[in-house]
Amino acid sequence: MTTRLSRSLFLHVALVVQSLSAAFFVGDLWSEVLGLRSWLLPWAVQEYIQVFASVGLIVGVISSALFVRHSRKRIAAMGRQIDVVQGHFQTHIEDLFDAWKLSSSERAVAIYAMKGFSNREIAELRGKSQSTVKTQLNAVFRKSGRNTRQQLTAFLVEELISGATVEATQ
Repeated sequence: MTTRLSRSLFLHVALVVQSLSAAFFVGDLWSEVLGLRSWLLPWAVQEYIQVFASVGLIVGVISSALFVRHSRKRIAAMGRQIDVVQGHFQTHIEDLFDAWKLSSSERAVAIYAMKGFSNREIAELRGKSQSTVKTQLNAVFRKSGRNTRQQLTAFLVEELISGATVEATQ
């Protein structure tokens, strides 16, 4: 069973349990208020039902909170994907660089590295030494959690195309 399907099943089960629990409490309340109670259950049985209904309501509230949290994360991810599709990839890259706490020099070196420039070429373009560029590039790798230019570029390309689906050809 896929994760999405199991989450959906759990959410539906929790909704049914919460609905039955709420129906019990509302029915119990109104049957007392309107004097419609025609059956009597032993007090111990009634307490067990109330305990289970209370647990059902708590499970429903917790699962709803988890669902809302998961939904907010998915909405944020979709928002990033929409920004990328709308041509805001630069903004997305800047957000990643902010999260990685890259300096302006490290950002420039990262962009040049992603474009395929060598350390020597980056040094010439920026008017810096190759050792400075190498130090800044190593800082980018460390802060981003990547080890090579290829990993950095592949990660950023994956960010660009995440969510895109490929249809199988026959």
